[in-house]
Amino acid sequence: MLHAVVAGYSRTFILIDALDECQIPNGGREKFLSVLFDLQAKTRINLFATSRHIPAIMESFEGSISLEVHASDEDIRKYVESFISQLPMCVSRSPDLQEEIKSGIVNAVDGMYVDSYSLNPNS
Repeated sequence: MLHAVVAGYSRTFILIDALDECQIPNGGREKFLSVLFDLQAKTRINLFATSRHIPAIMESFEGSISLEVHASDEDIRKYVESFISQLPMCVSRSPDLQEEIKSGIVNAVDGMYVDSYSLNPNS
């Protein structure tokens, strides 16, 4: 079905976000990627995927363009600040508690990164 849809377009991009979160039993993620790679070989689609650093996924995309993306502490802090108002009233009344929450999350995330892979047959 996907092949039929893709065939109707001169250029197709398929974006896969959080590939590492694909938890299909019995090798489902590998089968999914195999279908996409086969489709790419037949139709020259452009694939873009994001994932945490997982060796099996990195191996699947060996030879592809890869970009490592890290969140800066400042970006994480700003993101957390945007949600502070949704926390219980005891948090909004305590700047010290707010700072403790922000610092704790920034430290826990530790610049978590994702790898981005791009398979573009036209490059």
